Amino acid sequence: MKDIHGSGLRGETLACEYLRRNGYEVVATRFRAQGGEIDIIARDGTYLCFIEVKYRPDGRIASGLGAVTPDKHARMRRAAQAYMAGQRHAGRMRFDVMEVTRAGVWHIKNAGAGD
Repeated sequence: MKDIHGSGLRGETLACEYLRRNGYEVVATRFRAQGGEIDIIARDGTYLCFIEVKYRPDGRIASGLGAVTPDKHARMRRAAQAYMAGQRHAGRMRFDVMEVTRAGVWHIKNAGAGD
């Protein structure tokens, strides 16, 4: 049986490494609030990015994106609102999705959770 929790953490670690290499500042990981969670919160210039990570080491690119459902988007929005309630951030917010597969990392900016 696969260790799903450990596998997910591995994906988040790889995603954080990718973000840092690309100039992002990772400010929080695994943020949980009542009604939702955010895998990674990172700064990209003036944007505060709320990022969902899908780790599919045996899958092909885009194989995990279908798991980011409208319900998941709503949970991300609730968690982002809870996070922002305790912050003094005047910049813009963005919701991204990252997928980590054997082919590499696919980072989709503005993936729609803010709609």
